[in-house]
Parts: sequence; structure tokens; C-alpha cells
Amino acid sequence: MSRAKPSRSCANCRAIKRRCDKQRPHCGQCLRTRETCEGYRDEWELIFRDQTNHTIKRSKEKTKSPEATATCMDMGPRTPAGSSPPAHPLSPSLDEVGVNYFLHNFIIGGHSPAHGYLNYIPVVYSADGEHPTLVASMAAVGLVALANATRRPELARHARTKYSEAIHLVNTALSSPVESLKDSILMSVISLGVFEHVSNVQSWARHVQGAAALLVARGKSQFSSTAAMLMFSQVRTDLVFTCVHGHKPFPQEMWELQEEAAKHVDSSRAIWLLGVLATRHANLLYEVRKNEGEIPWTYFLEEANRLRRDFQDMLELLAVQEPYTSARASEASDPEIFHNGRFDLYQGSWAIRVWNNARMLEMVFCNIMYYLLNKILAMDLAPPTRAHLQFELRETFLIQAKLADDMLATVPQGLGLVSPAPDPPPPAHLSSTNVPGGFLLTWCLYTVGQSMVTSSATRQWIARRLRDIGQHAGNAVALQLLDVIVKIDKIRLPSMFFAASYVSL
Repeated sequence: MSRAKPSRSCANCRAIKRRCDKQRPHCGQCLRTRETCEGYRDEWELIFRDQTNHTIKRSKEKTKSPEATATCMDMGPRTPAGSSPPAHPLSPSLDEVGVNYFLHNFIIGGHSPAHGYLNYIPVVYSADGEHPTLVASMAAVGLVALANATRRPELARHARTKYSEAIHLVNTALSSPVESLKDSILMSVISLGVFEHVSNVQSWARHVQGAAALLVARGKSQFSSTAAMLMFSQVRTDLVFTCVHGHKPFPQEMWELQEEAAKHVDSSRAIWLLGVLATRHANLLYEVRKNEGEIPWTYFLEEANRLRRDFQDMLELLAVQEPYTSARASEASDPEIFHNGRFDLYQGSWAIRVWNNARMLEMVFCNIMYYLLNKILAMDLAPPTRAHLQFELRETFLIQAKLADDMLATVPQGLGLVSPAPDPPPPAHLSSTNVPGGFLLTWCLYTVGQSMVTSSATRQWIARRLRDIGQHAGNAVALQLLDVIVKIDKIRLPSMFFAASYVSL
């Protein structure tokens, strides 16, 4: 399955035989010399042959025989997480199906010429791809995604068994001072988080906490490899989401790791700055939530304005480093695909993920601003001060409305229904399953759906997309969040600028 490793340098550095720093998404050497970075080789297409369709076909042929069918269906009760692996290992062909489906859909990016949003995995897999824990975790995620996509319950049972096996292997590795420090173990934990994400929000949040604890245990010396930096960024992003939704501050131990990690990266890159700003947002939100008036609200407003300025600087960098284009769908296009006829085209799933993470973060910031401005407007203020704050409130509302439109414009490409590739994939429909796309978009849709700037018609459009993702891609989290959106829409909150009672943190 594997071949000789190709050079990981960018095209420009390979051409003139200079040392490449391999920064993502664009080489730092190219940025310093003001060259247009042509990007990196698609390692997965060079190193791995996509055998997904072949192995699925082979698996189906085997399951046609009565003996194979009995093997697939006689799985017994679900194996509890953390228990010992099954006495009889699964057929290698099914493991291969799961791993290939995972690689093809979550990393290569399916039909897209760009990598999927889990773009840090190739480095780890190339270095330690035969580690049984990593193989078991990727097989589990790939099989559950394929089972959801094809509605094959026997694959779902295999996925659960592989998940239990992977959990057992992870727990065994964590008990070893040597094994627990390997990048492949952290990668396995992150991969299993994808498995949890399609099952239950609370389970996923606990899994993120576990991944963060593993990062802390690995210590400050872990940042010697590119893979470690990328995985740290992934866990930090997920942890910010759990802090925001779980009303918790960003952990101090992770702050200290972030400061150490900054010594090993180009800290002027937009993607790094976004992560740092995300931790500041989480802590500001936590401090505002717990404040009962002992700290003046104006103090928090000053901090919020400093954060806003830094955030805008980061967005300007991101627009240069990860540009995208907006387009209009034809009048005959399906309005269920193109919200208000608009769609945006990005370089790949990873770029969509970065931009939407930034937008969701700015949505959180807007909620903080709403809350603070309404608190201060309830005080006795000089007329000029009151007018200025009311203007800021209106501006915050308009910013949030634009953010909502921008996120919904990522849905067509995120679900694989449009492509920036010269040769786009065959026409797809909403009933077509896109498991990675659903994983990518679920929280974005929820963020827009619960916003006060969202109209009832748009909220119902979002509810239908979440229902599609939940039913067609088997994403249980999407269905849980759908219930919240439906309840919010029934309340029918009016759009307003000044009613503080509707602005909740």
C-alpha cells in the first residue's frame, strides 16, 4: 500500500533546491521572498493508492456467501468502551475499508483537489502508520462513517468493535511512559473524538477534555515535530468550543503550553493568531458570565474593544493567506442548496474550517458585546455617550448578520455539491450522503440558527440541513442540535437592538 516517501517541500523550494520550512498553508520562504507559493505535493495521492471502492466491492462480494454473511451479522451485543478487544480479530479487508474511507474522505478531501480539514494526519501516519492503535482508531471512524453513508448495520457493528479495541489499546498505551508520549497515540485519541462527535455532544466534550489532559501530560518538549504542533492546534480549537458551551475558562495548563508552542511556530501566521484569540475570547466570555457587578462593565468593554482590534488585524491576514471567492447560483438552482442564491468557493475543506471557526468566534464576540452594551446602556449616561453605544449596538447586529450569511454560503462546497476544481464532481443532491461535510458544518449551522439575527425562514432552512445531515449521514449530534433550533424558532424572538432580556450569555 505504501511507496517511497516524496519530498515534502513546496514546489518553489523543490525547483531551486532550497531548504523549505514546510509551513502550512504556504511556505514561509515563499512569503519572505514575495513569491506565489505553488503549494505542496498531495502526499496521500503519492503515498497511498485510494483503494476504497476496490475494497468495498471486495467486501460486498465476500458478504454474499452465507458463511461470510454469518460472520458479519453474528456480532453479539455491543462491546462496552474500555473492555478487552475481541478474541477473534476482524477481517483485514474490513479494516482496510475503514482506514481507506477515513483517509479518502477526512484527509484527501474526496473529490476536492485539496486536503480535508484533518490535514495534520499525513505527517503522523507517514511516521507511524503501522501503529495498531492508530490503525484501529482510523478504521473505527472510517467504518462508522461508511456505515452511516450506506446504511449498513453490519458495518456499524464492526465500527463499534473497532472502537472498543482502539479504546483498549489507547488505555494500554497511556499506562506506558514511552508509548503515551508518541504522536500516534495522541492522533488516535483525536481520531476517536471524530467517532464520538457523530454520536453524542457530551461524550465528545469529555473526549476533548481527555485529549487536552494528554497534551498536558506530554509536556513542553512535545513541540519538536510538525505533527505535534498541528495536533495541539486541533485540540486547542475543540477545547475552546467546549469551554464556550460549557461555561468554563480555558485551562491554565493549556495557556502555558500555548506559550511554549509559540516559540516553535511562525506566530505571525493568521491561523496561529486565530487560536490565541480564541482562548482570549473563551476567557473573556467566562469572566463576563460570572461577573455580578463587582467589576465595572466598562472594564470588560475596554477589553472587548482591544480584542476586536486584534481580531480584525488577524482577519485581514487571513483574507490574504486563505482567499475565497463569492458567486451567485443560477435562478434555476435549488434554494435548498444555495441559501439566498449565494455560494462561496474556497481552496479546500481546511480553508472552510478555518474561516468558519473565525466566524463562530466572532459570533461569540458579538454576543459578548450585546450583553456588555446593554448593561452599560441601562446606566445613567451622557447623551453623546449613549448615542455612541447605541451606534455600536447597531453595528454589532449588522456584523453578526453578515457572519451568518458568510457561514451559510459555505454549505454547498462543504457538502460537496459545488467544487473549485477545474473538473467538478458529478452533480450531487441533498439526499447524497457527505459524512465529513456534515461533521464540518454541523456547529456552523447551529451557531447561525441560534443567533438572534436569524429570521424564522432562515432558521427553518438550517433545521432542514441539520435534519439532512443527521438522517443521511447518521450524525446524532446534528439531530441533538436540531432540537435546540426547533425550540428557538417556536419562541419566535423578534429582531431587536436594545432588549437586554433577550441577550443571554
